[in-house]
Amino acid sequence: MNISLKRVAFPALICSAFLLSACGNKNAEHSEEVSPEDKVMQELSSEAIRNFEKTPNDQHDILLLVDYDYRYTQVSDEMEDELIKLSKSGDLTAEFSYTRKKDNLVSASEMLKNLDLKTEQGRYIQGLIAGYWDQQLKLLEQHKDKTLNDKSLSEDKLKGLGGYLHAQDQLENWRSQYPEIEAQLDH
Repeated sequence: MNISLKRVAFPALICSAFLLSACGNKNAEHSEEVSPEDKVMQELSSEAIRNFEKTPNDQHDILLLVDYDYRYTQVSDEMEDELIKLSKSGDLTAEFSYTRKKDNLVSASEMLKNLDLKTEQGRYIQGLIAGYWDQQLKLLEQHKDKTLNDKSLSEDKLKGLGGYLHAQDQLENWRSQYPEIEAQLDH
């Protein structure tokens, strides 16, 4: 499995923290309102894996999606590291942060939409990820003047993440059906 540690660790950390806090509140009175922890869990919940018929183009689409994920993760990690470094040195402005994040999201979305996917499952995964990027762009516009470390962004960053995680689960499941594909990956 070739998934970025940052992408796996973040959702796992969030889930663990909220699960632990939910366990600590076990004796609290039940409320009709949805708690912040429940909202997070709803965002992070992933749909069940959908089954698709195998096609002769499966490996083609898997390779394109895995390569896309690898290239996007590399660029995104570099951008995130740059923003953290600037934030620590006190040189990060909200405008610069916004511009870099927007460029990154637009680039990710365009790269994804330009993939020549030939299968229903490939296009399904593409649609899930594209929906996530669209959601993130909208959120970025809403929080245009906030920096990377702004605490008020933490809940909003999770919006649509369940769909993205579902896309990753769907791709990993699909990829696992073709063990010979690993030899074709050079990452």
